[in-house]
Amino acid sequence: MQQQSNSRTTPEQQGASAGASLLPPVEGLEFNKTAHRYCYKGDWLPWSVSSIASPLTSSDFERVMAKKDGPDGWELRGNTIHKALENHLSNKGVVAEERFYKWIDPLLDCWLFNDCEVLAIEYAVCDPVKRVGGSFDFLLRTAQGTLCLGDLKTVGSVHGVKSRKKADAQLGAYSHMLIDLHGLRVDKCVTVVSGPGDVAVKHSDPEECHCKWLDAWDTHRLMQPEW
Repeated sequence: MQQQSNSRTTPEQQGASAGASLLPPVEGLEFNKTAHRYCYKGDWLPWSVSSIASPLTSSDFERVMAKKDGPDGWELRGNTIHKALENHLSNKGVVAEERFYKWIDPLLDCWLFNDCEVLAIEYAVCDPVKRVGGSFDFLLRTAQGTLCLGDLKTVGSVHGVKSRKKADAQLGAYSHMLIDLHGLRVDKCVTVVSGPGDVAVKHSDPEECHCKWLDAWDTHRLMQPEW
C-alpha cells in the first residue's frame, strides 16, 4: 500500500529568506545527472569532492550499496530529506511521505535555519586546476550574522546523530572553491546531521577543514598513475 504524502509547511511559515541575495551560478559549470559528472567549460572533470574526501574500499562500497535501494534504503531517505530542506530554504512547501517527518520536523525546526539569509542552495562549485567538481547543500548568513557553509547528512538512528563524523574535508573543498570562484570566505563550516527525532549541528573551523581537504587530495593524488 502506498504511503500518503503530507504537506506540513507553507511559505508563510518559513524562517529563512531567499531571493536577490542568491549567488549566481558558476559560469561554464554544468552537472550531468545521467553521467553524474561535472563539466567545466567543455572539460569533463574526472573527480568529485565526495569521492576524494570520503574514499571507500571495495568492501566498504559493497556494504554501503547493499543498503542503498528500496523503501528503507539510504538513497530515498537522503533524497527526501535533502529536498525537504532545499524547499524549506527556498520558501516552498514541503511535501513528503508521512514517515519521513520524523527526520524533517526536527531538521526544519533547527535554530540554524531560523531568520537566516539564504545565499546558496544545492550549489555547484569546482576547482578547474585539480579538475574536481562538487555541490554543497547550503550557504547562509545566520540570524547572528555568521556566514555559514553547510553539508547535510542523514542517518537511520538517534545514535547515528551523535556518532556521525563531521564532513570536514568536503566542507574544506567547498570553502576553498568559494574563495577562488567568488572571493568569499566563510566564518563557520557546519555538518548538520538529521536523524529520526533528532538533529545535530556540528561546527568546524574553515581553515581546519581546508587542511583536511588538502590531506585528502594529497592521498588521492598519490593513487593516480599520471602523478
